[in-house]
Amino acid sequence: MTDELELTFAPTRGGRLLSLVHGGRELLWRDPALLDGALRPVVPLSTWPAGDGGMSTWANVGGSKTWPAPQGWSGPDEWAGPPDPVLDSGTWSASWTVDESVAVVTLTSPDDPRSGLRVTRRFTVRDGSTRLDQHVTFENVSSTTRRWAIWEVCQADTAAGAVSPSAGSSVVVPHDRVADELDLGTYEGELPSGRRGHDVVLPLGTGVAKRGYPGASGSVALHDEGGPVLALSTTPATTGTWPDGGAKVEVWLQRPTAEPIASLEGLHPSAHLVELEVLGPLETLQPGDASTLEIEWRVGPA
Repeated sequence: MTDELELTFAPTRGGRLLSLVHGGRELLWRDPALLDGALRPVVPLSTWPAGDGGMSTWANVGGSKTWPAPQGWSGPDEWAGPPDPVLDSGTWSASWTVDESVAVVTLTSPDDPRSGLRVTRRFTVRDGSTRLDQHVTFENVSSTTRRWAIWEVCQADTAAGAVSPSAGSSVVVPHDRVADELDLGTYEGELPSGRRGHDVVLPLGTGVAKRGYPGASGSVALHDEGGPVLALSTTPATTGTWPDGGAKVEVWLQRPTAEPIASLEGLHPSAHLVELEVLGPLETLQPGDASTLEIEWRVGPA
């Protein structure tokens, strides 16, 4: 906890940043069927979804996590999760240092045999600041060459903005030039994006869909007129290849659906939420090599 921010981490749930509170207001989404407002299990952990099948078996507690991209189920060069027993829901180690003005929390995954990775997430927060600095490392701990991109996935609650769209809440993806938008999947309803200059503006509560932005300037933000802006940003490399058609930023938007979505392995959206996702380029890692990504979080006025 600092003067401005209160953070809660869940090392035993995939090294998640589980809660981010500013001014007494929670900014991240959590599944209320699994955790209550005090971050206590609603039902015994032994009864949580087992994570041993498709997405319908995923115990998605929420928060923000780091995954490898590309995602897929067709071979060893794609990350077949979630669910996933190591990087998404495994028990990570945790360490921290605190002095008078700076706190540093480091979360480290077990060695993952599927991806060949050991993932480290280091967070630095300073008193009096609404900025959070995250340093991510992928280390190839396997005996073969691997190729992965670092992929940060932050789930934020959009219920208030989706129920009252007149409040002006939206997701904004900044661009320095005219935006290219990739439809990475439209599963229910519609997602009619707009433009504010070159920036893309996405509405809340209109459907279940995934969008990608190859020309994004590296940041994505949830603008909530009833509260602070939550933004994640990186500085994209000047060269490189990104997954999913070159997307440097991706956005998943959902609302509750009446039925599970068959094409998503039975995933049944039950909440209004958005995933703010920033990605690094694909990096070829020889055994022992490592790649890194710097991510800046900011919380500020609308």
